[in-house]
Amino acid sequence: MATFLIRAPEPHEAEELAELHLLTWKETYSEDFPPAAWSEEARLQRLAMWDAICSRPRPEDRFAVAERDGSTLIGFAGSGVSTDDPPVRERHLFFIYLLKSEHGSGAAQALLDAVVGAEPASLWVLEGNSRAVAFYERNGFALDGARHATGFDTGGHEVRMVR
Repeated sequence: MATFLIRAPEPHEAEELAELHLLTWKETYSEDFPPAAWSEEARLQRLAMWDAICSRPRPEDRFAVAERDGSTLIGFAGSGVSTDDPPVRERHLFFIYLLKSEHGSGAAQALLDAVVGAEPASLWVLEGNSRAVAFYERNGFALDGARHATGFDTGGHEVRMVR
């Protein structure tokens, strides 16, 4: 398998990242979330989000993309100040998504290292996503008992992990 590069997202990549975000969500949650999760409205929301991340990042946030073969984005991650009330850790992993074809490549680990490192942090993961939970447990995170609804009628709950 070719190597990948971890780097900061660039302003011209907002649209590509929005599309990658929707694709990775669909690969990950197609059996859990309704089609509205990757609808045109969702695409426009992701585009606005990635435009802000790429063009006007907040100083306390860290975002990284994984690029394969010098041209193809295969994943992304982001962290920043926790919005939990009250926060259980100062740093919060907002997201980490990787194309399914890249699972096991080491790119997810490199992305996590880039945006969180070894710092104490918190994150929310879909309850029942055993692959993700195992990945986070290997990185020192543990479930703390907190959970909340995903916001989708069919989406179940997210559970919090901390280290």
